[in-house]
Amino acid sequence: MQINFTQHALTRMAERGVSRDEVLDTLAHPLMTVPADRGCLEARGWIQRGEARMLLRVVYADGVVVSVITVIATTQFKRYGL
Repeated sequence: MQINFTQHALTRMAERGVSRDEVLDTLAHPLMTVPADRGCLEARGWIQRGEARMLLRVVYADGVVVSVITVIATTQFKRYGL
């Protein structure tokens, strides 16, 4: 599977300290996948930051080439049903 990262996704990853490996792991082994805006999908998985566990949300367009659109790390688990 080929995976491309938009410039927006790369910028958000740098701002939030999220590595490509963490994004790829979330895409390969999501905790759950839910529909997102504009026909996209959102893969959700866990990442660890020191003592804190965070929810990693990876919004992507699925197809022959997977395009990662944005990446969000949050501790607001209840907001996302976890």
